[in-house]
Amino acid sequence: PRASFARQMLAPLLIAGGCALLQRPRLLQASAPQSLRLAASPLAQVPAAAPAPAAAQPPASSGKKGKGRLNIRIDDEWYDLTNWRAAHPAGTHWIDAYNNSDATEVMYAFHSDKAISMFKRLPNSRAPPEGIAPPSASTYAFRELRQRLVEEGWFKIHPLGELQKLAPWSAVTAAGVWLARRSGFWSAFAGVVCLAIGNSLAGWLSHDYVHGRQPFAWAMRGFGELIGGMSTTWWSNKHNMHHALTNEVGYDEDIALDPALHLWAPDPRHDTLPWLRQWQHVYWPLPYSILFLYWRFDSIRYVLKDKKWGEAARLAAHWAAFSALVPFRLLLASVWLSGLITATIVTVTHQSEEIFLGDTLRKYDFVEAQFRSTRDAKCNNWFSDVLWGGMQWQLEHHLFPTMPRYRYPALSKVLAQFASENDLTYRVTGEFKIIGDNVALLKKIGQGPQQPGNPNSEPLFKQV
Repeated sequence: PRASFARQMLAPLLIAGGCALLQRPRLLQASAPQSLRLAASPLAQVPAAAPAPAAAQPPASSGKKGKGRLNIRIDDEWYDLTNWRAAHPAGTHWIDAYNNSDATEVMYAFHSDKAISMFKRLPNSRAPPEGIAPPSASTYAFRELRQRLVEEGWFKIHPLGELQKLAPWSAVTAAGVWLARRSGFWSAFAGVVCLAIGNSLAGWLSHDYVHGRQPFAWAMRGFGELIGGMSTTWWSNKHNMHHALTNEVGYDEDIALDPALHLWAPDPRHDTLPWLRQWQHVYWPLPYSILFLYWRFDSIRYVLKDKKWGEAARLAAHWAAFSALVPFRLLLASVWLSGLITATIVTVTHQSEEIFLGDTLRKYDFVEAQFRSTRDAKCNNWFSDVLWGGMQWQLEHHLFPTMPRYRYPALSKVLAQFASENDLTYRVTGEFKIIGDNVALLKKIGQGPQQPGNPNSEPLFKQV
């Protein structure tokens, strides 16, 4: 017998509410509300003519004994993380990637207030690397901007803002469940569309909670497994490198799409399907649409391999609950469609921008690299604003990932002014044109010549 409408409407909300109860507390990671303590480490004076940062050296070691030291610069101080790297809760991969480099912006962007307060306890480098250029003038200006935003409360969450994020997901998911359980083709079709949109919105919410460093975000972190169907630890490990080294070939797995899709001219050795490449601007929705199915499979494999039993239990609860609520074939169809929606949104703001390889690999400091590799999308209506889930403000998010997304519209004006004052380009394009620009890039690369010497996208550091 069909469940009552009221039960169907309440089910997703009850699942979401349970995530806080099933989520194990992380005593070592819990923190006070986001703040920045740059006052404890005063900003160094900007050099009279700060040169552009030198290209970061590829890591000289993995940090293991006998293979060199792992030196990282934070706030103009060099630290030796050789013996500490393995204790890092988020893994070693992106720390290794910043060997002999300045990691100040990345360290502040991702860490909680408690973790930031521990920076000064790290061991100082006895023999810091020589010849590393100081941060650029725009980088020092960015640090001052971040300090000001923290002091003005931009990183604090607002209850109404959080409710406004949850409301569209709960409404469209409940509608999808109700429609999918009705008979008839059009009801099933509408149910799949609603469930797909709901799954994409759940992905944006999970993304917010993983990035968040407030107690509320930690309490809701289990939302990613219970509702999104993906391991939050697996996703975080993968996603951190994308944030830290956006569009850097060999580091950012989000641009590692070959041989299915090529974003730069391939070397003949790596162009395994040249006859297929010329059609990539036509078939691109197919590999995009399997995104969530692939991620969900990887999540299950990861939690079992690494014995993340809490996350495994929540993933099992996700599949059990949604399979009970929705016919399984429609559930799979909605995940497939959601993959297409989400992959399109998350890729178009990066992949048609500057991709760093060869002479430009690791050439720019963090701030300039983000402005060069990221473009905002201007949404034209309220539905698009909801569907994009804050990813239309991609630059704002990459520079300030722990800031609540409902502050990004106001922040965009601040960043546009910052760009004009620091010889940077603030990039924004309409939501449909930016998709068209990406398709045009796929066609250009697909039908263009090969380029001997170009690398493939195999990562230097396998994150998970």
